[in-house]
Amino acid sequence: MIELPFMTMDIVRSMIQNIAIIALLILLYTFVPDSYSKKSKLFSPVSIGIIFGLVAVFSIPSFWQNGNGQVIGLNFTLVPLSGFIGGPISSVFVALVLLVGTYMSTGSVACSELIMVMSGILLGAFFYNGRSWKWFPRSFIVQYLLLGMGVALIEFYSSLVSINLQSGPGPQSGSSMFIAMLPFFVASCVLTVILGSIIWFIDQRKEANRELLTYRDHLEDLVNERTTELRHANSLQHATIESTADAIVVIDRDDIIRAYNQKAAHLFGLPPIPEGGTGQSAIKRTGRLAASLSDPEEFFRLIKPLSESSEQIVTTNLTFSDGSIYELYVHPQRIGDQIVGRVWSFHDITKKREAEETIEGTNKKLLLLANITRHDILNQMTALFGYLELLDMKNRDPDAFTHLIAMRKSLEKIQEQLEFTRDYQDLGLKKPDWQDAGAAFIEAAESFRGKNIAFSCETGGVEILADPMIGQVFYNLIDNSLRHGERVSEIRLSVKKDDPYLDLVYEDNGTGVLPEEKEKIFLKGFGKHTGLGMFLIQEILSITGITIRETGTYHQGVRFEIRVPPGKFRLS
Repeated sequence: MIELPFMTMDIVRSMIQNIAIIALLILLYTFVPDSYSKKSKLFSPVSIGIIFGLVAVFSIPSFWQNGNGQVIGLNFTLVPLSGFIGGPISSVFVALVLLVGTYMSTGSVACSELIMVMSGILLGAFFYNGRSWKWFPRSFIVQYLLLGMGVALIEFYSSLVSINLQSGPGPQSGSSMFIAMLPFFVASCVLTVILGSIIWFIDQRKEANRELLTYRDHLEDLVNERTTELRHANSLQHATIESTADAIVVIDRDDIIRAYNQKAAHLFGLPPIPEGGTGQSAIKRTGRLAASLSDPEEFFRLIKPLSESSEQIVTTNLTFSDGSIYELYVHPQRIGDQIVGRVWSFHDITKKREAEETIEGTNKKLLLLANITRHDILNQMTALFGYLELLDMKNRDPDAFTHLIAMRKSLEKIQEQLEFTRDYQDLGLKKPDWQDAGAAFIEAAESFRGKNIAFSCETGGVEILADPMIGQVFYNLIDNSLRHGERVSEIRLSVKKDDPYLDLVYEDNGTGVLPEEKEKIFLKGFGKHTGLGMFLIQEILSITGITIRETGTYHQGVRFEIRVPPGKFRLS
């Protein structure tokens, strides 16, 4: 076996063995728990000191060789290395382990060993604090290489001091000793870099695991937060659905009942809902709902278009087998832009319908009574007109003639009032309905054919929700133009969109309205004729929230803007 002149193969074998043992034992650093280091500032340095102390115990050469030789050797690297990683507390702990081991093995601690260990503590503290300096190298290889060089220098000078103390200054204190100790210095430097690299890779893995755990904790917090929000939303949704007076049923695209509230369960005989939950029985098809109706075929006829157009909103009335009447409102259920089902709302209108029927019956009786009374009064007025004619023929007194004229005017006024009540007795009695504004205007204009008026309608099929007497509105406007416009030859109806409103604009080319009379013309009794036409126009429109105002310029014609609120008009 080849041996170097300054180093035997046994020494090389022992060095390699000790390096390997230290490198393997340093893997114990993996078991330093990071989770506790956040809770206590001392836990991390103490843990590092304990791990490196164990490595020092098992790597003491005399313990492995059962001899009384040198105890502190390559394992001295553990002192500054632990100080660099965990701080002075860690290095002090390792230093104490090495000194105690030395004392137990040799019975004493040499001055040179004490100096070397203390220098290692200071070297580790220097590098530990130097990491926060700007000029300190950031590469871990350079850091541990510099630390290894420092360890080698400390070992060299400690060995030099030890030899001088034992034999005094001599020729062995010079370059020959440096050459003899060079392998140990190189081994110390290499060992420091190797151990530092191992620790660096372990720290990198710990950092990755720490980030992974932090991300996992963050995800768990988000999941818990979203779960809490979802529970709160579900609780709020459940409370909202149950608090409504309507029966709510949710049906998917496959016509399966997916959810319902307690009122729906009672109305349709569905399975009871568990406490704090919603119905999730997945009952097949809507036949279960139709079974409770008096006319199931009509029900299926109404809902059939829904499968073809899921976005359609349906409102209708259903009569149940027990005679109760419910208003059905079907609205699409969306998740994002996708329609996944429909929400069916059943509102009990039985009492409302009974009240409406009662009011309708009462109104019919009152209308019949009014018609009979008006007919009788008109008959009596016809007789009065006849008597006035007879008096007028026989009268020769000029004063009496004046009184007869006044009586005739009073009777004519009464006759106009009675005819007015006949024309407007149905105002508000019928439910508002969707009506084509242009068609109503053209129909009203037909009554004035032959008046040499050019009518123009530019509504484009706009429908408005209004009282069925909407045609009388346009009739009165045209009649008003002809009565007071003096030179009217053109009448036009157009549409102007003013989001969110819609304006129907009625215009003529007549005289127009004086500025001071623009608001007065809608007052009851104001005007040159009966004074009721414009007043009734305003009343008819106001039934569904529609307003009217005059915005024209005098001498250029009238301009009435009929403003329809949102939800009360439909554009074709």
